[in-house]
Amino acid sequence: MTWPVAIARGWHPVALQRDLSPTRPLAVRLMGERLVVFRAGDQISVLRDHCPHRGAPLSHGRVKDGAIACPYHGWRFDPEGRCIEVPGALSCPNVRATALPIRLEAGLVWTSLGSPPAGFPSLPDAMSDDRMDRFWWTPDASDAGLLDALENHLDPAHPHILHPWLVRAPGRRRPTTVRVRTGPWGAEAVYEENRQNTALLSAVMEGRRSRSIGRLWPPTMGEVRLEAARGAMLSITVVFSPTDRGLTRPWAHFASTKGLTPAWVKEAALKLFHWPVLQQDRRMLRLQQANRTEERYAIGPLDVLAQAIWRHANGDPCPETETELIMHL
Repeated sequence: MTWPVAIARGWHPVALQRDLSPTRPLAVRLMGERLVVFRAGDQISVLRDHCPHRGAPLSHGRVKDGAIACPYHGWRFDPEGRCIEVPGALSCPNVRATALPIRLEAGLVWTSLGSPPAGFPSLPDAMSDDRMDRFWWTPDASDAGLLDALENHLDPAHPHILHPWLVRAPGRRRPTTVRVRTGPWGAEAVYEENRQNTALLSAVMEGRRSRSIGRLWPPTMGEVRLEAARGAMLSITVVFSPTDRGLTRPWAHFASTKGLTPAWVKEAALKLFHWPVLQQDRRMLRLQQANRTEERYAIGPLDVLAQAIWRHANGDPCPETETELIMHL
């Protein structure tokens, strides 16, 4: 199974740091590979979920005294994958479970299957801004192509059709100036809106919106930033992780301007409002995945970030460009 080069060598989230138990390992999949994530004291490790002795899944074992024990014969492996104990024997064979590189960033555990891995990607400032209320929302993987899901998150054209009255008000399109920039760093579309929103999500969370921004953080991350006229801001960054071919997991990070509303109230409201949007998107992505052919997609006049998404994923050059156009949103 061949993945686009930037995906194959890229860094992908596999767990929230806060969810890791001190005793129970976590089984995950990345690009079809079975992995195990575990916490060993103050260390976090990602290994291939395969004991080198007889191939049992290490994720069914236990973590104790800084090592993970195989559930079959009890062989124990440290966070680097070294075998440190064989129960009943006086010595250990010189074998290892395969350890993968990790990065601990923005509350996530990231790993790469690349050999060698690519450089770690840049992350939006909102992921680490303590002046904002922040939380992670991590729904399970669903049937969706990885790049289809990423484009869906950044796509300005479908909300009128797929999310009427939730994200955009149908029949109330207005001319919107859009400035699009692309380059080796990613891509960005800035929508100058400056209007009162009548769709449910926007009206409740923002009021009068001044502008919105969609930004690609290559290769698998998209940020939507909504800026209200009164100064409030909401950033929704989703990192799309390739669980398997046609199976994608979103790791969604929400950051909003601190104010009088408690953070837990905003978190509950944002999840409540975005749940139907998520289900509508998942249904369409599932239908799209089931209907896939070998034909290339057509590029429409509103698909302003699509080519940049595909270029970055495939490791193709993405030149510096700047354009301005009018959309009716």
